Amino acid sequence: MRLHLFNGLIALFGGLFASSTLFIVFYLIGEFKNPFPENLLGKILYLLIFISVIEEGVKFLIIKRDIGQYPYGFLLGFGFGIGETFFKYPFWEIEVSLFNRSGAIVLHIITASIISYFVYKKKPALGLLIAMVLHTGFNLIID
Repeated sequence: MRLHLFNGLIALFGGLFASSTLFIVFYLIGEFKNPFPENLLGKILYLLIFISVIEEGVKFLIIKRDIGQYPYGFLLGFGFGIGETFFKYPFWEIEVSLFNRSGAIVLHIITASIISYFVYKKKPALGLLIAMVLHTGFNLIID
């Protein structure tokens, strides 16, 4: 029981740490401008390359380093989604932003679970590809 609790907490805080580190790096670099043409294909390429590949790649690297391994991937995704919400919106709007961002939090739970499962099944590239496609599709729908 203690091992499961420990691994779950490591996965949760690993996701929080990963998202906070990622957003600190994004803050230091500055906001990305879409370098592609302002059409649907340009938007898809921007979301796929600059958002999905980076975020899912970070989750993939963390899972490959044995943080959030199967069956704890969902906790890594939960931590990542919560961390992203906290760093993207001010704290005084956290109740509203948690409700509004619940879809994004669930997306991160699903994609981290997919990556974790496919790493466990020894097909990591397929899991990463599925997670990136889902993330890109979700971002297209909400934007």
